[in-house]
Amino acid sequence: MEEYVFIPDHRSSGEQLVATLQAVVAIDTELDFLAAPAGGAWGALPVAVRPMAEEAMTRGLEILEVVPQSGVALVRTSIAGPAPAAVGGTFHPVVNYTMAVADVRVGRLRLTGSLGPSGAEFFSIALQSAGTNKPIGNAIATLGLKNGSQQLTAVSDSAGIVRFGLRAKAVMDAMLAIEPGFAGHWGYLQRKADLVSGSVIMLDPIDLAGSADSLRHLLPPGPAGSGRGVVVGVVDSGVGPHNHLTNVEGDDDSSIGHGTHVAGIIAGNGGNGYAGVAPGASIRSYRVFDDPATGIARNFEIHRAIEQAVDDGCHIINLSLKAEREASPSHDDRVLSQAIEDAAEQGVLVVAAAGNDFRRFVAFPARHRDAIAVSALGWEPGLPANAYDRWTVSSDRGDPDRDVFFATFSNEGHAPTRIDLIGPGAGVVSTVPGDQYAPMSGTSMACPAMTGAIARILSANPAVLTMPPTRARYQAMRQLAFASLRKHGFGAIREGGGMII
Repeated sequence: MEEYVFIPDHRSSGEQLVATLQAVVAIDTELDFLAAPAGGAWGALPVAVRPMAEEAMTRGLEILEVVPQSGVALVRTSIAGPAPAAVGGTFHPVVNYTMAVADVRVGRLRLTGSLGPSGAEFFSIALQSAGTNKPIGNAIATLGLKNGSQQLTAVSDSAGIVRFGLRAKAVMDAMLAIEPGFAGHWGYLQRKADLVSGSVIMLDPIDLAGSADSLRHLLPPGPAGSGRGVVVGVVDSGVGPHNHLTNVEGDDDSSIGHGTHVAGIIAGNGGNGYAGVAPGASIRSYRVFDDPATGIARNFEIHRAIEQAVDDGCHIINLSLKAEREASPSHDDRVLSQAIEDAAEQGVLVVAAAGNDFRRFVAFPARHRDAIAVSALGWEPGLPANAYDRWTVSSDRGDPDRDVFFATFSNEGHAPTRIDLIGPGAGVVSTVPGDQYAPMSGTSMACPAMTGAIARILSANPAVLTMPPTRARYQAMRQLAFASLRKHGFGAIREGGGMII
């Protein structure tokens, strides 16, 4: 069985055609019925849609779901081979998308319970919180042996003990990386470590009241009402619940944590330096990443979420996601393209992550002409000395501020793609499930930073915010987004116009 996404040629006729398909599929499909299409319920169909109905029957089409706003449908066919031709529309392949986060935190649930071997003879380390000495459980630890000969991964137990599948009393010149998940710590990275079995590794707790991360240094949180009146759609893994996300409606987080982190960057309302960019904005959550094991969403679900966000009155839609496998900078997924174009026609601005393919071209859908593509930078003093997220630091430094760097992972605007804006995306601290905070890195983080900045500007310009929902409002919002930018010396291919201030 093959699945496709059907896009009708015209919105109004498309709804009628899809409704007809649904009706026909529900009718008895015995061969004698097909042989006499002019009689019975067949004959009751409008003449204009009979070819579509006949095609549905002969191709064994099953309508799985329909987006009522656009008539776009997810269909299944029993006929193997290339995508079928269509009357009144076109069939497109199902395309998978992943979250545009560059570290492994959102994959931590896949390793839960993988505690490593038991027994004192195996090489082990202990993880503790600096200051309190409390053990840190359920953290992912990776040990890379000298010369890259072996890489071992295990998860800490409730006592903070990590046991690797290695019988040794010590390791020399090893790489040690600790990713603590949602435990409120920065994690740990040491590229050349000499360790004896039983070594205690201290992880720095997050303290934004004492030391800002790259987001709060480069784009300080707005006042409590900043962003008020602006509704932001977050199409992601769901959001919250979290005690510093009191301005959210819609789908809860699937436990992946990515959507909650994104929402906190936009509009978290925690105090003492923990607030988001526009804490007064409202968030509407649309969960498309449901499965923590795969971390994948299909284009149909994302299209449906965008259409629903437009219907729900969102002014901005945040897409911290990218096509899973993308070999060409000219790739165009018409399923998402139509949703983004429809959103622009109805006055809604889409902001999207450029992707984390280590300087490759901008990913889809960020490079769509109606989307704003965002790359990532960081601020090195915002990362503790042994923080896990220091792997994002590059030698590409800002001008005049040499503490600012272009993130190692961030994509660039190689032709025919382009970068529009750049935002803080390396070691950004934000809300995660369990009323916790954790750092993450990726254009997934830079994207909501710029989404929040646009919400803040839009809230301060009610004349634009209250315009009729047409492309004219979209254009006015886009102009506001580019009205006040700061360049960091990375050039247009990396930072586009710069960062909103």
